[in-house]
Amino acid sequence: MSASRPKRPCIPRQQRPRARRCAICGSTKEMQEHHLGGRKHAAHFTITLCRVHHEAVHIAITRAGVNMERTSDTAERARRARQAAYVFLWFLDEAIQSQP
Repeated sequence: MSASRPKRPCIPRQQRPRARRCAICGSTKEMQEHHLGGRKHAAHFTITLCRVHHEAVHIAITRAGVNMERTSDTAERARRARQAAYVFLWFLDEAIQSQP
């Protein structure tokens, strides 16, 4: 006969504390939330990055010529958010390919 262990309450995924690690390098130091589509265009669409990668992604977005200024045109805001997200995805892909 095995002793029964008390069941732990099920905590919904969104209520569990999440590990704050950089999505690119896995670091846990100097964590920041990056707005994938820009804070002014898609404020709720975020990912955790370390400070170094957060700054590097912003530089890549600037160099790609993505206009991150706010606009009242919702279609243009969506286009700018997509462009910024595409640059992030390219940056992520490059980082993954360069890992050993």
